[in-house]
Amino acid sequence: MGFEAIRDQAPAIGFLRSAVARGRLPPAFLFLGPHHVGKRLTALALAKLLNCARGGEDSCGRCPPCRKIDEGVHPDVETVSAEGQFIRIDQIRAVAAQLALVPVEARRRVIVLSEAERMNAEAANAFLKTLEEPPPDTLIVLCAESTALLPATIVSRCVRVRFGLLAGATVRALLEADGRLAPDALAFAVAFAQGRLRPELRGGAERWLALRDEVLAALERLDRPGFEQEPERFAAWSDAEDWAFVLDWLETGFHDLALLAEGAAEAHLVNGDRRAALEAASSRFPPRRAAACLREVLATRDAIRLNANKALALEALWLAMKDTTGTGGRA
Repeated sequence: MGFEAIRDQAPAIGFLRSAVARGRLPPAFLFLGPHHVGKRLTALALAKLLNCARGGEDSCGRCPPCRKIDEGVHPDVETVSAEGQFIRIDQIRAVAAQLALVPVEARRRVIVLSEAERMNAEAANAFLKTLEEPPPDTLIVLCAESTALLPATIVSRCVRVRFGLLAGATVRALLEADGRLAPDALAFAVAFAQGRLRPELRGGAERWLALRDEVLAALERLDRPGFEQEPERFAAWSDAEDWAFVLDWLETGFHDLALLAEGAAEAHLVNGDRRAALEAASSRFPPRRAAACLREVLATRDAIRLNANKALALEALWLAMKDTTGTGGRA
């Protein structure tokens, strides 16, 4: 995949093409933008262009360097991702050890840090030393959603490149190309994606479509006695990636409730196909309560990412939302 295959990121691609053509590449780029919009793919496309045997305005995709990068086996092009919750110091030390050596075969070695904001404090401090004295034959690309969780010392040593959300038509076309989604699941996936091609949508949209209705039904029972005595529900939701979807959907759901309160049209809702259910929930979640519940959802996500027990965190979230509606039995 070369630059021509990157969708909806023309300003970023144009800037990178110009930098390569002028021979004005910095030691490090910081690709900023939402997750799952093509930042890592663009970094690898840049690595191919810099090492393609054919040369030109884009990589050929057929020469040995291009094929090795596509297959993830090029000795001088490496992607570093989080192991568990964080990118750890031992991973950064391994990168530093590699950079101390002469490239095996690349004209320009490329190191890509995916979700660089997930470096823990030790890893970030160690990585700063690499950025302070980068090898002349190496390009480092950090991919992050924003600069908020990155040390200013790291941000200041990188040239920033901005990436935006994908168009809905682009997400639909890419999901349709897989040919695995039924029409209702496809429509749900496109709306829920909100401009990001989340890989989970390709294999899990049908399951998430059913899970969304399960969460909606749970919200309808929230004010009924005994709902909090359903621990098996929270244990089930904590399995695999379901917890992430439950929280992501609650975020979109409460946002939709706020839009409904403002009289928004169905087309502006992420869950417009469930408008009737949302309208039924709006009496229990007027704007102020919906905002309070949204804060609880965001806090729960942060807690789980810091290794809180998923089932207990989800149960605590539901109790907090029940309390917000005034039916939790607490003042």
